[in-house]
Amino acid sequence: LVEVFSAIQGEGPIVGTRQIFIRYLGCHIQCAYCDTPATHTKQRQCRVEKTPGIRDFEPLANPVAHSDLMAAIDQLESFEGLHDSISITGGEPLQHLRSLKGLIPLLKPRFQLYLETDGILHQALAQVADDFQWIGMDMKLPSATGLQPYWEEHKQFLKIAAQSQSEVFVKLVVSQKTPAEEIQQAIDIVAAEDPGILLVIQPVTPYGIVRHPPTPEQILQWQTLAKQKLHHVRVIPQTHKMMGQI
Repeated sequence: LVEVFSAIQGEGPIVGTRQIFIRYLGCHIQCAYCDTPATHTKQRQCRVEKTPGIRDFEPLANPVAHSDLMAAIDQLESFEGLHDSISITGGEPLQHLRSLKGLIPLLKPRFQLYLETDGILHQALAQVADDFQWIGMDMKLPSATGLQPYWEEHKQFLKIAAQSQSEVFVKLVVSQKTPAEEIQQAIDIVAAEDPGILLVIQPVTPYGIVRHPPTPEQILQWQTLAKQKLHHVRVIPQTHKMMGQI
């Protein structure tokens, strides 16, 4: 693990809700706009917040035992109902399937679970998809990530997510360089699976080598394009960045 802390969910359809974040180490891809570079470097210690929202971190040696992780969660949940859910994030948490399979039964009786994923590892998702209340699936656009396209993997992933008991939404991180053709490809994939799936267009937050978010005109054009085929299309920036919180 990289870190465990209490914060406000800053992205997607449940933006503004309070969560405990469990951030897993490691990612099989490296997006140009990635704002969690620590997940790409082996961490001997995981930092764990002691008091919710105070950022008084203490170290725990990796790998963190599930019993120690649950003790940390108990401490953060200082009264029942403080946190609306738990975010399983990364990095890419689906790389840690064995850990997830052991952790989910401990968390699920007490918390709703939210999976944040790059939407590529569909075979891993198939083994845990029904355990989450929400699946937040990034659809990686080459123009923003600087990576190869993953259209076929995204199709398989979305099919599994859509057939699960979870509420699934697709997030597109877009930059000023994003062409309409990539937006259309993503729209077509979602529409072919289920036009009722929520699409979230997220303007990139300048970070690293990615410096230019899309213009308001571009965002409006892309939303117009998406709404020709999809029922639910929202534009939601990274609000936690605006508030200066991790």
